[in-house]
Amino acid sequence: MQRLITWDSIDIRVDGAKLNALAAEFRVEPIEKMELQFFNGLLRIAGTIRKFISVPFTVDIREISPIGHAVRVPVSSASAFGALPIPQLLFGLVRNRLPADLIRYEDPATFVISLERFLPSFIDADIQKIWIIDGGLAVTLGRGGADLPPSSEETNGTNT
Repeated sequence: MQRLITWDSIDIRVDGAKLNALAAEFRVEPIEKMELQFFNGLLRIAGTIRKFISVPFTVDIREISPIGHAVRVPVSSASAFGALPIPQLLFGLVRNRLPADLIRYEDPATFVISLERFLPSFIDADIQKIWIIDGGLAVTLGRGGADLPPSSEETNGTNT
């Protein structure tokens, strides 16, 4: 479909603090708290899990790979109490509690996040590359386009 605006490539940045706030909304039991920390080439997830006692954990992610309107996020390492490796089996604690329309878990230790919920319907673009940078993400969108967003009357169903 022909769009009002088209492009061949666009580089954008995603603010880490905003992603951190968004991720907090999707926290699932037994995770008590969770914080995303962005460093050049490393996304660290730090938090605590409550299973009888609060157990601090960290999960390190070194790459995020786009696949259509989703991203694959393989876990490069996970530890508890700062040094004890977390067995892959423990990821099963949260596997069945994840919002199915947003995120799913695949072996070996990979989360697949659907972006459909976050992409406005009036924008169409391929995600070509995602870099983890200090303070957030840098994203290159490939060929795509956009139309004007629907008016508030159209989105509320009052425009006939």
